[in-house]
Amino acid sequence: MRILNIYILKEHVGPFLFGFFVVTFVLIMDFIIDIMDLIIDKGLHVWTVLEIFGLNLAWMLALSLPMAVLVASLMAFGRLSSDNEITAIKSSGTSLYTIIAPTLLMSVVLAFGMILFNNHVLPEFNHRARILMSDISKKRPTLTFKAGIFLDKFPGYNILIKKVDERRSELEDITIYDQRGAESPATIVAKRGTLQFSTDGNTLRLDLYDGEIHEVDHKDPRKYRRVIFQKHTIYIHDVGTKLVRTTSEYRGDREMSSQMMLEKIAGITPEIEEHRRRMNELALDGVQRLQSVTVPVGNPGLLKTNQTILNQLRAELRAIDHLERQINRYLVEIHKKFSIPAACIVFVLIGAPLGIMAKKGGIAIGTGLSLGFFILYWAFLIGGEELADRRIISPLWAMWSPNILIGGTGVYLVRRMVIESTFISWGWAKRLIPRRFRKTPLPGQV
Repeated sequence: MRILNIYILKEHVGPFLFGFFVVTFVLIMDFIIDIMDLIIDKGLHVWTVLEIFGLNLAWMLALSLPMAVLVASLMAFGRLSSDNEITAIKSSGTSLYTIIAPTLLMSVVLAFGMILFNNHVLPEFNHRARILMSDISKKRPTLTFKAGIFLDKFPGYNILIKKVDERRSELEDITIYDQRGAESPATIVAKRGTLQFSTDGNTLRLDLYDGEIHEVDHKDPRKYRRVIFQKHTIYIHDVGTKLVRTTSEYRGDREMSSQMMLEKIAGITPEIEEHRRRMNELALDGVQRLQSVTVPVGNPGLLKTNQTILNQLRAELRAIDHLERQINRYLVEIHKKFSIPAACIVFVLIGAPLGIMAKKGGIAIGTGLSLGFFILYWAFLIGGEELADRRIISPLWAMWSPNILIGGTGVYLVRRMVIESTFISWGWAKRLIPRRFRKTPLPGQV
């Protein structure tokens, strides 16, 4: 039996690695497309780019591992079935439960490892990735002066240069629109100029020669000022292209462990109770005012008081709704840390019988079925998360319903294959045909 278990597990290694690398590659390519413009525009160092991919690889692994398990189950059991090895093993008296058991056991081990990963490693990587992307977004882009193209990378300046000598950092035919003073923007033109950065690389010094400054007086638009200069220097600050790394104590829901989110929920619960207490006091105060009033009901003062109380009650309800939505978001993320790893077990339950039924364990069938079920699973998960955030269904059902539905189907298929019964019986359809139209079997036929 030990040899059989090792043999079955070995059949899963190749398809598992294939599925893992393919899915991870697809996720990486999609991620590259999303951030390529940012990488090019900011002129990031190669090590910074590698750090971005390294930190974002964590969430990719959390998705690709369950998908790889599904691919491995479909392809491995499909290959065993197509070569009639499943039939041979079952003919020796081995149950299908025993055949699936080693794969199921390994999926449990993998699911447990993913729970630890999702709860401790993934939040930290998400936190560091968010901080890094925030720092990159604040980084000044790499300065490239090109002839005939407006340079608008500097706040308050638009610069047009007709000719650029990059080797000597010399410029010719320069036009600068200085919009720092919104009331009196100025236009600066110069025949030539030079560029020079400060020692810290954070300030740009632009020396202009043989030019003019044109400006309209904002107090009196009829007055126009023209200044001719032989040399004019402009200092543009905060243009450094260095990436400044920062830290942050704030964490979003996907940057917290389960324990952190439970502590957040424990802190929000008393706030909800406090808002409910205020609602009760407001309602009681409104009733007491109505009981004590002696003026007619249509009194304007009474109507104004009642409207004030109603507005206060609505404000308390909105506050409670906001806090309960926060709790739901935390609960969704807590359940997700366990439900996605549990998908490894679910995908074995659905992949094994489908692989045996498909018989052809080729890449096309294995990948196609895997992709279909994973899309179905992910659609349920995303839809459930949206419904839970809107407080339509509970976070528990939102995150676990895909596992229950697909896992339940897998258990049913495995059970039906064990008892070797027909998946769909057409006997009921025959009874719908009148007896005189039914074909009479010949002697000896059933």
